[in-house]
Amino acid sequence: MRFRLTGPALTMLTLALLLAASATPVAAQTPCDSHAGRLADLNSREELKAFVHCAAAHVEMVGWEQAAQDFGGHQWLDGPIYLFASTLDGTMLFSPGTDYIPGESLWELRDSEGVAVVQEQARIARDFGGGYVYYRLENIQSGAEEPKLSYVLQLDYQGEPAFIGAGLHPQDTHGTCPADTVRASLVYTEQDIETFVGCAAHHLQRNGLQALHDFNSDPRWSSGPTYLFLYDLEDAFAVFNAGQPQVVGTIRDTSAYAEGRIAVVPEMQRILHSHDDSYIYYRFRNPATDEEGRKITYARRVLHNGHEYLLAAGLYVPSLECNALPLARDINTREELQLYVNCGVELLEERGELAFDLFRYHPQWVGGSSYLFVSGSDCRNIFYPLDYLYDESQTCDFVDSAGNLPNQDILDMSTSEAGEGWVDYVWLNPASETLETKSSYIIASTLNDEHVSVGAGLYESELQ
Repeated sequence: MRFRLTGPALTMLTLALLLAASATPVAAQTPCDSHAGRLADLNSREELKAFVHCAAAHVEMVGWEQAAQDFGGHQWLDGPIYLFASTLDGTMLFSPGTDYIPGESLWELRDSEGVAVVQEQARIARDFGGGYVYYRLENIQSGAEEPKLSYVLQLDYQGEPAFIGAGLHPQDTHGTCPADTVRASLVYTEQDIETFVGCAAHHLQRNGLQALHDFNSDPRWSSGPTYLFLYDLEDAFAVFNAGQPQVVGTIRDTSAYAEGRIAVVPEMQRILHSHDDSYIYYRFRNPATDEEGRKITYARRVLHNGHEYLLAAGLYVPSLECNALPLARDINTREELQLYVNCGVELLEERGELAFDLFRYHPQWVGGSSYLFVSGSDCRNIFYPLDYLYDESQTCDFVDSAGNLPNQDILDMSTSEAGEGWVDYVWLNPASETLETKSSYIIASTLNDEHVSVGAGLYESELQ
């Protein structure tokens, strides 16, 4: 059984095959190996379209049966990013990222707004050869219903027309701006700052000057080192700046900057006169630490009431080592875990309790069975992100099922001369819901003038 491409898709495939053949033998590499990597980073229409074309090329190269197996692997499947295929009458051929069964009819599948999703996908594939479909669907990563965009491409299945596609939940849309997921306290990466500023732009365009009051007084828009500022794009007049209220009402042209310092606002003006958004890299005082640090500011050109502004927020860059930190769910070696805890301590010492929001909700800090915890000098849990926690385990004399005193051992390690090290005990693995031996790395720190122990662990079944 084979898929067969026609029209523009065939031209694209032929070019891809020629490029691949000139680089490596066909047996060693498929035409679209370049898509391999973290599919969670796939977040634009162009990337989604290329991904689907690559999948169709892979089907043509290895055949339907092999491709259907391959699409369940990590190179093609990552959380909310997965491939699907259907005949034009709505009979599902495969959908490895969902519970749908091949052969099941999805013709009547509708979203919460009444969109007949598969019917629309089939119509666009049949009449236009391929295109984008917009609807709302549960994000299997967040569990929340969110706007979704899919790209579908027509192809042949056993001589009959069908389509293959994939979807993503776009972040740069007002439909993905709920306060519980987009807020200043959860800004940690470049993708976070882009989403944050994008949602602020939507809020400004919907609410006008009231938004400026919100940006200044609502902790959703200002927390620790993360805050918004708004300047007139034409003359650099400071309309609003939550981090530097003293500059509001002034002109921030090049004369406002000391010699040798980057003229941040004029540089953003220069870029935004020909681009819709920009990044600026410089050093600036971090309000969370009152020390100068490396800062990246993201700015967007915003049109409001017929006038152009630049709206921006900044991101203070962690140490270079922490920049390379894997996502929590991908940590599986002792070396990675040590780095994870060290970077957690760095963030805790910068933001204090404001770091807890990141530790509880951000995929950089919690995922799979990986999470950070903070305990006090009396073994009580100051921070623990999971739902299960027994009251009796918050004391120094708590005994695990193997007879260990894990809380006392953690405190002893953090108060030792080294101030850090490994502690082994038995604990519930949230990923498997079974008791397992756990090795946690512990580092001493200080929070609100109290000695605390910061740690995270790997279960015996996860260690590599």
